[in-house]
Amino acid sequence: MSPPPDSGARRSDHTPASRGLHVAHQVAARPDQPGLFLALAPMDGVTDASYRDVLTSQFSGHSGVSLCVSEFVRVVDRPVQSKVLLRHCPELSGDGCTASGVPVFVQLLGGDAEPMAQSAALAAGLGARGIDLNFGCPAKTVNRHDGGATLLKTPDRVESVTRAVRDVVPAAIPVTVKIRVGWDSAAPVMDLARASEQGGATWLTIHGRTRAQLYRPPVDWEAIGRAAACVRMPVVANGDLFSPEALHRCSEVSGCQSFMIGRGAMGRPDLFAATRGWRTEPLGSPEIARLLLDYVAHMRGRQMPSFNALGRLKQWLRMGALQREDLAAWFERYKRERELVEVTAAIAAHCRVHATREPATYLGNARAH
Repeated sequence: MSPPPDSGARRSDHTPASRGLHVAHQVAARPDQPGLFLALAPMDGVTDASYRDVLTSQFSGHSGVSLCVSEFVRVVDRPVQSKVLLRHCPELSGDGCTASGVPVFVQLLGGDAEPMAQSAALAAGLGARGIDLNFGCPAKTVNRHDGGATLLKTPDRVESVTRAVRDVVPAAIPVTVKIRVGWDSAAPVMDLARASEQGGATWLTIHGRTRAQLYRPPVDWEAIGRAAACVRMPVVANGDLFSPEALHRCSEVSGCQSFMIGRGAMGRPDLFAATRGWRTEPLGSPEIARLLLDYVAHMRGRQMPSFNALGRLKQWLRMGALQREDLAAWFERYKRERELVEVTAAIAAHCRVHATREPATYLGNARAH
């Protein structure tokens, strides 16, 4: 891999003249390929295999999603076992893709290079399409145990963990890194980007907030642009991408042509297709209700207990409530409900829609748990 540029000069593909989204309708499988790269972000407790299947199967599989990343697999002082990887990424049992054919990367979180590398090698051996390294999780429980964003304080450790993983994963399998702009300021973002590249990362995803901010405003797309300017590998922008207009603004500010969408997909599951110009109107309440009911059907089909499935359904409603009045109303109405069957039946009745599978398929099972 080529070393990073010696100067801070902006690369040619990030010059002001080239800013703005290009060939948005063309789906790039990777951020270093022609077209627009739009990845579905990993969110712990949210983006499980059921969620990935539902989001990527929209519009007859033409959802516009380029890539998915699993919820993080926690690596502590020893390599994880195969069953843990398969639980977080059941797509490994197939071809490493969702039902609609969208590749899924396995995300690992930890600060100890050796068990991280061994876990990555195991995931690759199981058929992972890529390995993503989480150096951005802001959760206190994770940070207290030397994982996630705590490594932002020491760019050399970001480099060493990345290098250890890159050395054991076959060259054909991408090793990618996800960071925030820094721990309590964006000052180290370029050092972190260089460390990721020097460690051998295929590309870098940056959430435009510090760990101290958690998810509070403002998002710093300019810092993402500074990082993108000082490395040769592709940089993927993440943070507050709630609409096609936001992606266009982020591109103008950061110079990025690749994006990772997290919370924005909860309120606008069609955001990927809309950004590509494939859809002009947001999904209506009946369409959202169908997605929610299909999500429940997927979770129950994977034998998830009804209590857990209800929690994940409420999580979708809670995050989507920030963007949609209908989801806000549903969340307020159902947030204290304790029976999955009652919530799913109410959503179906409220919107006068039928589930994509017969209600008895999962409502009956819900009563059994």
